[in-house]
Amino acid sequence: MARILVSGATGFLGSHLFHHLENLGHEVFGTTSRANAREHILSCDIRDQRSLVEVFNRAAPQIIIHCAAISSVTSATPLEYYHVNTVGTENVVRAAANLPWRTRFILISTAGVYGNQEPGLLSEGLCPKPVHHYGMSKFSAERALMNFEADIDYTVIRPFNIIGEGQAGDFIVPKLVDAFHQRSAVLSLGNIDVFRDYIDVLDACELINKLTFNPSAIGEISNLCTGRPTSIKELIAILTEITGHQIALEVDQRFVRKNEVWRLLGDTSKLEALTGGKIIGTDIDQSLRQMLAAKDRI
Repeated sequence: MARILVSGATGFLGSHLFHHLENLGHEVFGTTSRANAREHILSCDIRDQRSLVEVFNRAAPQIIIHCAAISSVTSATPLEYYHVNTVGTENVVRAAANLPWRTRFILISTAGVYGNQEPGLLSEGLCPKPVHHYGMSKFSAERALMNFEADIDYTVIRPFNIIGEGQAGDFIVPKLVDAFHQRSAVLSLGNIDVFRDYIDVLDACELINKLTFNPSAIGEISNLCTGRPTSIKELIAILTEITGHQIALEVDQRFVRKNEVWRLLGDTSKLEALTGGKIIGTDIDQSLRQMLAAKDRI
C-alpha cells in the first residue's frame, strides 16, 4: 500500500478518487482550497508554494495525483486559468520534486488540449490544438510537468467527459439530469449537435488507479475515455425515455461557443494497452439512471 496525495480532493473527480483509493487500502491525503478542511484533507492554495511545502511535509506522499484545477471552460477569467492550472501545477510539481525520495506524479489534464482535429478518433500522438483558455492552460501544465522528468516519474492523463454523482450543475450532463429530475417545461442550451465521449466517474477512478501503478505508464500520455460518441440529442432522448418527461428545447446564444469543439472522441488503444484490457465501462443509460437516483436521495 502507498501514501498518496490527491490534490483537489473535495472536487468532483478528486473526491471520488480519494474514496476509491482509501477503499483499496492506501493511506490517502487530500488538498482542498476550501476553509473547512478535515483530517487527511488539508487546506491549501496551490498558487502558494509555501502552503504546498507544509502540505507535502505533513502528507509525505509517495504518489501525487494532481486533480486540482479550474475545470469548466467558461467559469473563470483567462488569467485565472493560467494562475491555477499552469502555475499552480508547476508549484505542485516542484514540491514533489523537492521531496527526499523520487515520487510518482499523475497529472489529470484534459482532452480539451486536442481542440478540433480531422481524425474521428483522437490519439495521444496528435499535435494539440486547444481552442479555449482551459485547454491551453492544461497543455501548458503538461509541458511544465515534462520539464521535471529527471526528478519525478510522471504520467499525463487526458480525461474526456467524466460524468457521475456530485458533478457541478454548470456541466451539460448534470444540467440535463437536473432539468429532467425537476420536470422542467423548457430547457435553454447552446449547441446540441456536438458529440462527446462520456465515461462514468467510478470507471475513471479505477482506470486512473491502474495507470498509477503500472510502471509502463511512466513518461506516457494516456487518454481516459471509452471511444463511444454520444450527442446531446441522444442524452436528451435517453433521459426522456427514463423519466417519461418531455422538455421543450430552446437555443440560448449565451451558451453557444464560437470556438465549439464539435466532436471529442478518444482513441482507447493506448489506454487499453496500459490498463490490460478492452474498455467496456458503464453504459451511459446506467450512469444517467444513477445520477437521477442520487437526486432522489438529496
